[in-house]
Amino acid sequence: MASDILHIKDGYYFEVPKMFWRSNRAEVNDFPGWMVRLDDDYQAREADAISDGLRQLEIDGEDISELRNAWENWRHANHKNAGWPMDAYVEQYVAKIKEKAASWKDRNAPSASDATQAYLAAHPDVQHRWFFKMLEDPKAAAKWSDLKAKVNSNDFLEQYKLSDAGKSWSSEKIAEYNHALDGKIMIPQPFGTLRNAHEAETGFCISRYMVVEVVVALLLFFAFRWLAKRINSGTPPKGKSWNLLEGFVQAVRDKIVVPAMGEHDADRFMPFLWTMFFFILGCNLMGMLPWIGAPTASFGTTAALAFLVFIVGLAVGVQALGLVGYLKNICPSLGLPWYLSFWLVPALWLIEALSLLIKHAVLAVRLLMNMGAGHLVLLGILGIGISAKAAMELSNPAWFGVAGISVLGTTLMSFLEVFVAFLQAYVFTFLAAMFIGSSMHHH
Repeated sequence: MASDILHIKDGYYFEVPKMFWRSNRAEVNDFPGWMVRLDDDYQAREADAISDGLRQLEIDGEDISELRNAWENWRHANHKNAGWPMDAYVEQYVAKIKEKAASWKDRNAPSASDATQAYLAAHPDVQHRWFFKMLEDPKAAAKWSDLKAKVNSNDFLEQYKLSDAGKSWSSEKIAEYNHALDGKIMIPQPFGTLRNAHEAETGFCISRYMVVEVVVALLLFFAFRWLAKRINSGTPPKGKSWNLLEGFVQAVRDKIVVPAMGEHDADRFMPFLWTMFFFILGCNLMGMLPWIGAPTASFGTTAALAFLVFIVGLAVGVQALGLVGYLKNICPSLGLPWYLSFWLVPALWLIEALSLLIKHAVLAVRLLMNMGAGHLVLLGILGIGISAKAAMELSNPAWFGVAGISVLGTTLMSFLEVFVAFLQAYVFTFLAAMFIGSSMHHH
């Protein structure tokens, strides 16, 4: 199930070299709940409980053993299916059939009142037909929901831990699971539960990038709070820190905001835009620290930043021009006769409105791709040396040459990544200022 690039993706743990963080858990109770739920024995116990519950419903034509065998085959057929319990398999299978049925109905039976039943009638080879029949009965469907809730509950998990099966985990299994957790500093999850180390299951789960973003925000808050106090004191600027921060702020204003939106509006939006610049820069640079990762290599982060720019532009545009004026301003004035405007202006307005949304989407994707691609290139260059080591004997002198080139290339690329971190913060802030400025002025 592990991916070679998980270390640059978001997750619910911080990863360090295994030698620095060893997992020494001794029994099942010591392991995270999500890890116990992924255990084959535990999932077999879940499957037994689901099978017993379905048999009690006494649905005509049901074949529980067929369902269980299909689940086993499904999760071993593709590594992406590994770790999914039987109830999740059933839900995904039902959703897949319903999706196929809806598409089939549009083409073959548009007058059918129930797409799923019409599809099943036309396709007698569909597996688990009895399950769809069960879902038609409200009482049976409600019992199925209760059964799912039972096997996914914490009570079911605790019962397993207290059972003989839970207490009889072998030393080999415990050692294997400890090895899998070596180097992983799990983030406590007081507000949610995890499905695995990279996916949330319920509630609000705190990821690594969330922690990094909060750290960056706090660093910015304390740094500029300190700067504000020094400026308010009225004393002349002195010291490297003061001059560095003030020089950065001045550069953001004069080199980014003013060229993008003009002198008149620059100071009004400076607090927002310099916060945006330094937050993105801080997140970018965090990716250069070992074992941390850049939050801006996650689409959730870049999309949220771009959406914030869109909302600010929309708000100031409506404030400056009015709602009707803002909507009219989306399409530039063409000076066409009325009989041409009647046809062309609505079409152009739709194109420009779509373009407005696309511009902000591209704003998010541009930052994401530049930060993510840089880390992938670093991973690829460094991986050359590792692959070469695996391909030849360690004593072979060729490997040392390949490893040296790999390390040198990674070092040079790291310097380039630092430059890219500053460049992408500049580009994002410049475009954000341009989009905001254009939203409140007539085209």
